[in-house]
Amino acid sequence: MEFEKKNVNPKGRKSDDCVIRALSTISGLRWKSIYKRLCELGLEMCRMPNEKATYEKWLKQVGYIKHKQPRREDGTKYTVEELVDELDVRNCVITVAQHMTVVEDGVLIDTWDCSQKTVCNYWTS
Repeated sequence: MEFEKKNVNPKGRKSDDCVIRALSTISGLRWKSIYKRLCELGLEMCRMPNEKATYEKWLKQVGYIKHKQPRREDGTKYTVEELVDELDVRNCVITVAQHMTVVEDGVLIDTWDCSQKTVCNYWTS
């Protein structure tokens, strides 16, 4: 699996905005557009814009399907790299512990290489 270092935050920041960066990257929408929509959803739901319930609602609204944490037959979990290389998941949004990232065409796109982190859930379109 390849890694591409990319930060779509308009100011180049990378603190606490991984959800917005990931959704902007996977959707092709501008960072501010995603931020605004998540704020609107969060306000409707009385939740924070980067809270799980908020971003899951947005993902569902735009046609993404949630997949539970993948496990092997022996119960062991997959890393991001293994999800891409072994399960051939080529385009998705992935949550790992305290972080959200994106894979496009088999390439991990993020501000840091989290390919060795364990996959929690992931979404495909």
